[in-house]
Amino acid sequence: MANITRYNPFNEAVSLREAMDRLFEDSFISPRVASTGTGRGLAANLYETAEGFVLQLPMPGVNVENVDITVQQDVISLKWETKLQVPEGATVHWNGFQPGRYQQSITVPGPINAERVEASYTDGILTLQLPKAEHAKARSIKINAR
Repeated sequence: MANITRYNPFNEAVSLREAMDRLFEDSFISPRVASTGTGRGLAANLYETAEGFVLQLPMPGVNVENVDITVQQDVISLKWETKLQVPEGATVHWNGFQPGRYQQSITVPGPINAERVEASYTDGILTLQLPKAEHAKARSIKINAR
């Protein structure tokens, strides 16, 4: 004997909550992808010490001569270009390092002494040593008793 199932169009309806959940899941953009002006963020580490800040940024495939760093008060602006090539005759299955021109501005939590900033590039990581401005450093104050 055959089973008959009555069609109910409301069984296929999706609640607004489910629809919004799907929308957010489908439109999630990983913050580890470099910014190309599309609003994507850049993976970075920022550490604060008594003397300043240390900023680390992954930049695979970058020639350091193609990196432009500008520091103004508490904002670090970076522009760089990557030139990665697919080996001849290769099939691309996944390409996480996109060639192109990128820029990113990062605001640190305090003013920086731009004259003493140092940059180094090791193993695909750009590291910036950002000393705090003298007026922003913590000072110990002695009390004069009379």
